Amino acid sequence: MLYDLIIVGSGPAGLSAALYAGRYKLKTLLLGAVLGGAMAEAWKIENYPGFKTIAGMELAKRIKEQVEDLGIEIFQDEVTKIQNPKSKFQIVARSGKKFESRALILALGTQRRKLNVPGEEKFHGRGVSYCATCDGILFQNKVVAVVGGGDSAIKSGSLLVKYAKKVYLLVRGNELSGEPMNVEKVKSQKEKVKIIYGVEILEIKGDSKVQSVVLNNGEELKLDGVFIEIGATPASALIKDLKVDLDEKGYLKVDENQRTNIPFIYAAGDVATAMGGFKQVLTAAAQGAVAATSVYKDLRG
Repeated sequence: MLYDLIIVGSGPAGLSAALYAGRYKLKTLLLGAVLGGAMAEAWKIENYPGFKTIAGMELAKRIKEQVEDLGIEIFQDEVTKIQNPKSKFQIVARSGKKFESRALILALGTQRRKLNVPGEEKFHGRGVSYCATCDGILFQNKVVAVVGGGDSAIKSGSLLVKYAKKVYLLVRGNELSGEPMNVEKVKSQKEKVKIIYGVEILEIKGDSKVQSVVLNNGEELKLDGVFIEIGATPASALIKDLKVDLDEKGYLKVDENQRTNIPFIYAAGDVATAMGGFKQVLTAAAQGAVAATSVYKDLRG
């Protein structure tokens, strides 16, 4: 079956693109491994218009319902290969299924950045986590650390307070760099949160699970869990054979209409370049809408 458009990625950018593609009556397939993408890991979103507060997965489900009402086909699977013959795009999923389309929107999102220290891989899933929303509940009355000083780390710290008896926030720099409201909130929880500035983890230690971390200041913290929140890198490896231009950090270069340098390939969300580098659920959704609009115009043209 030949689609007008295949959207790879089902985070806010992909979902928004599907919503607009449906309104433009484009025969569209939304293909992604995880509904909501990284947004699904957000336990609370407080800066999306129309909602005072909403869980990331709940927001994803609501947009999905809108998309389905417009007749958009959704297939949950991981894409393993994308090819670009002259006449159409060919996409292969992990299940072995193959799809073809006239246009392609890449809404691949990002991959979690790792510390790359001894013990990190060994204890992944045994005390090392990259998702407080997913795993926080497993650390009831435990002592945990969150690594990072940005918004993701700060929000994770505030969430973990609900479960853990003690939360260390390990910050490499000399200050927190998140939104002022979030910084104020985590700093106000002094009875359970301790912020340590100017430190990095050198090693994660334990037997069958995490028991401590060694810091570059010579201190060894006794811990039950380590949540790593030090940012992400663009998930651009999948499209290395498409010859799409990337910037110096690996993000897909797009113009103001979300077009890449390759005709009928568009990019939106965290995987794409953005003005000012500002990446939020809201901006990802906006880019998805613009990308779908460009697809509609270009296919008509």
